[in-house]
Order: sequence, then structure tokens, then C-alpha cells
Amino acid sequence: MAAPSVRIIDTNFNLLGEIDNYESLQFTRRFYRPGEFEMHIHLGKRHTDQLLEDRVIYINNQQHKSGIIRYRQIVEDDKGIETLIIRGPTLGGVLDQRVTVSDNYDRIIGPAETVMKHYANNHLGNGTYATGIYAKRQIPFFAIAEDQTRGKTTPWQSRFEPLDQVVQEIAEWCDIGWLVSLDFENKKWVFDVLAGRDLTTNQNVLPPVIFSNEFDNIQSQGYVDSSLQFKNVGYAGGQGEDEDRLIQMIGDAEGLARREVFLDCSSAEDANELTSLGEQALAEQKRIRTYNGLILNTGSFEYEKDWDLGDIVTQQNKKWGLTMHSRITEIKEIYEPASKLEITLGDEIPTITEFVKKLRSDVKRSD
Repeated sequence: MAAPSVRIIDTNFNLLGEIDNYESLQFTRRFYRPGEFEMHIHLGKRHTDQLLEDRVIYINNQQHKSGIIRYRQIVEDDKGIETLIIRGPTLGGVLDQRVTVSDNYDRIIGPAETVMKHYANNHLGNGTYATGIYAKRQIPFFAIAEDQTRGKTTPWQSRFEPLDQVVQEIAEWCDIGWLVSLDFENKKWVFDVLAGRDLTTNQNVLPPVIFSNEFDNIQSQGYVDSSLQFKNVGYAGGQGEDEDRLIQMIGDAEGLARREVFLDCSSAEDANELTSLGEQALAEQKRIRTYNGLILNTGSFEYEKDWDLGDIVTQQNKKWGLTMHSRITEIKEIYEPASKLEITLGDEIPTITEFVKKLRSDVKRSD
């Protein structure tokens, strides 16, 4: 992969500079949540003075590969060389700046795309909680793409939760991705969903994509199959106290295979909603199967043409007895003297930080 150029703009879409002589660049794209980027460049090179907080960068003139600078660091090595390090999330990281403000629980039922865009519009666009007395919450250059009603139908509710976490949970539950990209013509940051394609060997509509040692297109592989946090039967607790509290059982596994957990769903208004909330909460404690590897540029499958983020592909390692048909949930583009492409298929392995954020959110919802 050739190292891409990096363009710098402000929120008014004014071009402030272009850089292609950086020391290194890593750009990570994710399907269910925002990605991030990190650039290292020697201080004093042309346009490094434009790499300031809240400036937007995008690479290779691709509108969907864009991010906002949120971190700057200058380091000097033992030879006196000063290097500027910048980091930040992809544009979807702007959802981290809002919580789902609501007088009562904001409830909606519909296709996943409709539900996700409802919350994004309500808190960043021109929806109920971004206009009128909430007008200061609106970001004027934030827009919502036309709703194509993609994804499975789901009920959802939220109140004073991190907006980015709400959208991520909907995306994971409904298995649909999302992003915020640049619209230069209208000078907007546009929220939209990603559906992905089925490129596995289980279908015959599109040419299948297979990552395997036999094809010499993948190496440095890793595989995780974990049931440490897995639960498959939940007791969803609704409204009421003590013996009067409504309890709904979710799941029917039995014997040694049965793994139980209590699910606090006290915001549910009736038995149907309690069941829906219970199913969503139980799904968060799923079995984790993930695979990652370094993609080799052998020409068999071309990135962003034959396969891309969100596509479901086949991964095989006959030595490990492994065949997975999984979605590509993360792609890391690494541009250094030796450029690399790393992918992750299947489930993300939760980090300690993500676990703590989730725990705090659960405590807030139970208050």
C-alpha cells in the first residue's frame, strides 16, 4: 500500500494544508463504534503548524477516512529531533460529546437504521433535544443521511446515557455498522449506517473472499474463543419491589450448559418491553469469538474493492481446524517504511476501560 496524503481542514471545510512526508500514520476503522488515528511527524515540516485541536484530517481524499484531532504531544529524542504526535477519533467520535437527554425515557421501535438515526438526530442534529430550549446542543454542520430503513426491527429506550454507547449497542444488537463522513458539497458531517456484504463461501451471489494460509494472503494470526463472561439465561427484573417485582425469564438452556444472570430492566413499562430489554441485555454477555491477522498484499483480494470493513468473509486455518464466516469489524491501516494492513473478524474483546464505562452506565440506569 502506498502511503496516503493527509489533508487538513477546519469545521468550515477550508483546506489548511496537505502532508505526505510524515514519519508514520495509523488509521483504524471500526464497524460498530468509532475508530481512531495517530500520526508522527517531525516538527517544523510544512503544515505541521496546522495540526491543531479540533482540526479535521482525512486521508487519500476519501471522505469516510476522516478524524478530528483531540491530542497533541511533542517529544524530543537524544539526537535533538522533535516529533509531533497527534491522535483522535474518527468523526463518529463526536457522539461521545452528548448524552441522551430526555424528560422521560426516549422510546422508539423500528428498523435499526431508523432507531440509530433517531438518537443521533435528537442530540446532534435538529431533533427534539437539539432545538428549542436545547438549541445549544446542536452542531450546525452535523447532518443525518436519508433513512433507508435498513437492519432488523428493534425497540429501544434511553435516558441520560452516552450517545456513542447507545448507538454502538444498537449496532451490535442489530449487527449493522455506522460512521460519520465528510460531505464537501454541502459542508456537512454526515451520519449514516453501513450494512456490509456477504462474501463467504456459503453464498454464490458475489465472489467469495477467503483469508487462509493456503492462499498466502494472511499471517501473524491470532484466535480467541472465550466463554468467560458468557451467559445464556437471564432473569429480567422489571418494575416493582421485592416479591411484587415483575420477573421475566429469557433463554431456555439446561444442565451444565445453562449460565444464569440477573438483568436489571426496571425501566420497562410492561411485560413485552421487559422481554425486549432483557434480550438486549443478555446479548451483551455473549460468547466471544474473534480472529485477527496481518493481511498480505498478494493480489488475490484487493482491499476496498474485493472486500472492505463490514463485509462477512471466510477465514480458514486447516492446521488449527478453524473455519469462520465472520464480519470484518476492524481494519487498521499502518503507513510506515513498511506499510501493513491488520484486520479483526468477529467479536471485539472488551477492554478494562470499556468494562468500567459499561458498569458506570448500568449503575446510572438503575438509579
